Amino acid sequence: MKSQIFKNKKKWVIGYIFSRKINNNYIPQKVQNLVIRDYCFRNNFNLILSATEYKSQNSFLMLDSLCNKKKKYNGVVFYSLSMLVEMTKYWNLLEKFLKKKIYVYFALEEIVICKKKDIEDLKKVFFIKNLNNTK
Repeated sequence: MKSQIFKNKKKWVIGYIFSRKINNNYIPQKVQNLVIRDYCFRNNFNLILSATEYKSQNSFLMLDSLCNKKKKYNGVVFYSLSMLVEMTKYWNLLEKFLKKKIYVYFALEEIVICKKKDIEDLKKVFFIKNLNNTK
């Protein structure tokens, strides 16, 4: 039956949510999933149930497992770009996803990472944001 599901023309994506603070706020998992589900619906994606990261600070076991799993989906939909702020090696992780031909989506900001240039553009955004935070 699985093989019939993946013959569907729609892209298959998996959600990724936190159970800890995002931008110093706790966003309920239900809200994160609603945002992801709405984003997938509007973009005509089939959504696989979201992976929820462990609450432990600096734990990214679920995300690492998504990156290392055998490819069963075309993309990973993060609730928000702000989730990357906690990760120390997120540029490497984004590149690793792209090498596996897995796109990365940020539902809240409606940002798509599908090529190396997108990562470079995102680095500029973070650089400018950091400049504003130091003033």
